[in-house]
Amino acid sequence: MCGIAGYFQPGRQPKSIKPILDLLTHRGPDFQHIHTQDSIELGHTRLSILDLSEHGHQPMIAPDSGNTIVFNGEIYNFKSLREKLASKGHSFTSSGDTEVLLKLYAEYGEKCISMLRGMFAFAIWDEEKQQLLIARDRLGKKPFYYAQSGNGFIFASEIRALAAHPDISKDIDVQAVDLFMSTGCVPAPFSIYSAIRKLPAAHYGIVNASGLRMQRYWSLDFTQKIDCSEDEALDSLHTQLMEATRIRLESDVPLGALLSGGVDSSLIVALMAECGSKSIDTFTIGFHEKKYDESGHAAKVARHLGVNHHVEYLDPSQFENMLPAVVRQYGEPFSDDAALATMLLSEATRKHVTVALSGDGGDELACGYSAYTHVKLASTLAPLIGKKILPEQNIAAAFNSKTALGKLRRKMICKFHPEFKRILRNEYKVSRYKNDVYRTDIREQLGDFNLKWMYELSRQACAHARTPAERLLWMDTVHFLADALLVKVDIASMAHSLEVRSPLLDHELFDYMATLPPELKLKGGESKYLLKKLAERYLPKDILYRRKQGFSMPVAKWTSGDSADFTLDAVSQATPFLQQFFDMNMLNRRINEHVSGRKKHKNFVWNILNLALWAVEHGAGRV
Repeated sequence: MCGIAGYFQPGRQPKSIKPILDLLTHRGPDFQHIHTQDSIELGHTRLSILDLSEHGHQPMIAPDSGNTIVFNGEIYNFKSLREKLASKGHSFTSSGDTEVLLKLYAEYGEKCISMLRGMFAFAIWDEEKQQLLIARDRLGKKPFYYAQSGNGFIFASEIRALAAHPDISKDIDVQAVDLFMSTGCVPAPFSIYSAIRKLPAAHYGIVNASGLRMQRYWSLDFTQKIDCSEDEALDSLHTQLMEATRIRLESDVPLGALLSGGVDSSLIVALMAECGSKSIDTFTIGFHEKKYDESGHAAKVARHLGVNHHVEYLDPSQFENMLPAVVRQYGEPFSDDAALATMLLSEATRKHVTVALSGDGGDELACGYSAYTHVKLASTLAPLIGKKILPEQNIAAAFNSKTALGKLRRKMICKFHPEFKRILRNEYKVSRYKNDVYRTDIREQLGDFNLKWMYELSRQACAHARTPAERLLWMDTVHFLADALLVKVDIASMAHSLEVRSPLLDHELFDYMATLPPELKLKGGESKYLLKKLAERYLPKDILYRRKQGFSMPVAKWTSGDSADFTLDAVSQATPFLQQFFDMNMLNRRINEHVSGRKKHKNFVWNILNLALWAVEHGAGRV
């Protein structure tokens, strides 16, 4: 796990990327180097995990071709790929995965990307073709930010680092602000800065003197099903998950696991033990407020599995000191309330290990969210509705209607076509806030942008899945997982030089689970049915079938009551930024209603607080 950066400027030597690399040291504290050659400069900060010797240093250059790679992530099938390359006459000087990837490109070109099993973001400079190959893993575990400045192409692992380069404009993207107010994050390919974009998950690009050509190389597809019994599916899932866990145990540094006490992380720790891991260290975060605390459940699992368990408690008094630093680390507005706890957990874990396995991805892999269980009527009628996708104008008409008939229409569409619920229920509620607090010119500039963006996400879900639950699952995987959950984990863990690996995010597992009928994922009102049946082989039922708690924070308390002054002060300091987009009289009215307890605007005020704190950092030049 590392930090990567580069600058390609055809025809001339680019400006130094050292300002970028200096802000990526936390991602790779063990070694840093910049390679400059004619029109390309590549840089790397290394967190040593495999082959701790100098042979694993990057940028890595192929002596025969002059091709150069900077690579962030892990290729879990690198040993089998290495054997395949050796059979074709390739020899190796290192024992890690970077050299394998570099020689895999030499043998197969851009087709090598589809051969990779792992988490990755990388760039390979092809000396002969004078072009860059850039790529990001299928589910978006590793980030890749880029900007096109003039005829130059600049990239980095984090937006805060990339924005530090003098050739990057820091003008704000108003559409990104709008997306953040709706989703709590800035989804790919957008970023808070108009000049910076994100390479979407499952995409690669070719960059040369003519510019950037981008292409998707993998899609999650629920339309192709296999015929198998529950027992056959269970055995196959067990075999594949065991393999996904085993290959993620490869490490030359100490390795442990993040354990929440939920189904997913508990199952992963159990499988680690079955794979032969000895003296496993597990880590969890605790809260003094019982409503949010899962540490007791994690301790119960730890005792059952006989592991060495560590607990770190988040004190509410830490909130006001931690949040500005967390906001700064994420580099752009991001309001997942669990980011603070994830940051603290990563810091505590890194004191003991350098690599930790996690249970991330179980909900998206196996239908774990409660929303999937609320589509019974739509699922029953799905064979009658068929592949029909509601036209955008129908959704827009229902969204914009203020009549009682419009309200009924929204309700009926949500019931029969739940893939549009995020537009007609979630975004409809958020839009009432936006219409109140946005400046008139901002509302006019945005128009129906957000509705169109959300509609396209829903339309794509309909094209890749035929049942309501799987359409929601596709949307959660492509958007929420890639744009929020994995961003949260990557930034929080790498802030403390901790590598987090997730067996449940193995793309071969996702491909397999997508072929199973939905009734093996949701059964008898039970979410994540098949994964829980597998976990029964290792864990007591009272652990597996307790009410799902989730990793949430006391946001209402953090934005009102004793913390009201903190919220009001942040908004006041951010006024020069906020007034570019918001009617400050209306915005302050909404905030005051919340902090005083007269009305509840928890999610809205939490988003505004995070945007305001980011704006303060932006104004000070720290992001």
